[in-house]
Amino acid sequence: DVAVQRLPVRDARLATRVWVREPLTLFLPAGHPLATLREPAPVSVLGEIPLVLWPRESAPLAHDEITSLCHHAGIVPRVGARVRTVQTILALVAAGFGAAVMADSYRVLHREGVATRRLAGTATSLHLVWRAGDMGPLLTRFMTALNAVRARYRDEGPAGHAGRS
Repeated sequence: DVAVQRLPVRDARLATRVWVREPLTLFLPAGHPLATLREPAPVSVLGEIPLVLWPRESAPLAHDEITSLCHHAGIVPRVGARVRTVQTILALVAAGFGAAVMADSYRVLHREGVATRRLAGTATSLHLVWRAGDMGPLLTRFMTALNAVRARYRDEGPAGHAGRS
């Protein structure tokens, strides 16, 4: 009835809604000089290190999001490797093949040998996707519950702590 997708789809048969926006994060080999800095990295650093990217044929929207980010910054990305899974991307980053740009939520994977830095001024979205025109009872209840959680989070902050958001 509903799917979660990193980037929006362009299909008239489907309806979408932004669920969450989060920063993009640079995943670096732990020994890289940029890994020791605390402040968010400027997008310009993407021109200083090869990138480990999703292949366009397997993840066109994610691939295009990263290459577009580079092109808007006047950078031609250097590709260190192209791989299809998050775990392989992180393994290649840890092995020094380059850096990867992914959603900040991937930091929870805590890959040994990988350091992270947010990319300044960037964000990506996670979308809910469903069949256009389908507002059956299950989807309606789901959206109502989601709206209630969002409102509570906005009012009380994460983990129910008032005043944090």
